[in-house]
Amino acid sequence: MMMAGARRFSRWMRRDALPVFLRAGIYDQPPYPRAFMEEIPPVAALMRSRVQLRQLYVFAHATAAGWIDAGEQALACERTALPAFRLADGPFLFALGDAGAAREINTYEQAFALLAYSALYQMSGDAAFRLKAQRLHDWMKRHLALSEGGYALNTQRPPLLSQNPNMHLFEACLNWWRATGDSRWEQESHHLYQLFMRRFFNHRRQCLVEFFAAGWQPALEVSAQVDPGHHHEWTWLLYEYQRQSGIDTAEVRAALQRFARSHGENPASGAVMNELRWDGAPLRAASRLWCQTERIKADVVNYRAGATPGQDQDIDTHVEAMFAAFIHGEPRGLYCDEITAAGERISRPTPSSTLYHLYVACCELDRLAAEQPGGAPDLGRVASGQSGPS
Repeated sequence: MMMAGARRFSRWMRRDALPVFLRAGIYDQPPYPRAFMEEIPPVAALMRSRVQLRQLYVFAHATAAGWIDAGEQALACERTALPAFRLADGPFLFALGDAGAAREINTYEQAFALLAYSALYQMSGDAAFRLKAQRLHDWMKRHLALSEGGYALNTQRPPLLSQNPNMHLFEACLNWWRATGDSRWEQESHHLYQLFMRRFFNHRRQCLVEFFAAGWQPALEVSAQVDPGHHHEWTWLLYEYQRQSGIDTAEVRAALQRFARSHGENPASGAVMNELRWDGAPLRAASRLWCQTERIKADVVNYRAGATPGQDQDIDTHVEAMFAAFIHGEPRGLYCDEITAAGERISRPTPSSTLYHLYVACCELDRLAAEQPGGAPDLGRVASGQSGPS
């Protein structure tokens, strides 16, 4: 079993990445003390609410899991910084400021708010977070829900529809359903699964479609552009849905994996590519880090389901490849976010938002490793903001 990959990933996450982002990734000065930075080192002028919400999820979840002591910082961010990103009646804006799309209210941000609230609730036991999530979900159903099922991109209800925010809403609902057993979240999970089966997954082409015309019709030119990383992400989510609902998702998971594994990997770099056409032709052959984390999560699912002989070797190979391409040689706890089609690193500040993808993948792999003979190593809890030994 792939203990080496699990050990490496878990050690790096607990001792390097989480402490660095908790120590160096939070503003400690006005006007928004305790807010999370967009990137390290900070250069971006824009502060997006999705970064706050993703980091809140990571640090609340990691605190509840005993990986780091960040509960005080997470609650302080929610209390003092998050209100700046939220309107009085509950929904979250895209970003701070008045320029461009900053004032848009997108489904994507609301989905991550629900996910963050679920982790804060599980960490603290405070029923206020459960109430906030229920009220936000009610607001979404009034202002963002579509008569044809699912949710619009934003409150302007543009004709272009996207599966991506609905996918993350599915993730949040599954988390709340697992945490509370509440029928609200169970029913929403069922509705989004059914929408995936009816619309998001194209049964004729055997792939996940990203963009649609009204009525969830894959009739636009952009409908042909698909993300192999999301094929892996849905594989993981559908397995989680199966575990909670008892509904068999093996057939569609296998189809997602066939497409992603057959067409989604760059032969030059070995990494999952950013974007393809639905006929399998490469479209954007560069590779973001998040696509690699989703492949690892799908690897874990495939191992659990016994779908592929030698899947344990695949996991170790993919973890090592991710570290070699994106992490080794970067400053401690940081990472490169994208490589070119030729496998060369693109030099940019480290975006905080990708930590969420890394953290969830690490949790899944760590949990699987702990179930194997000998279990995962006990790396202990890292004190607030303090890096442990290498």
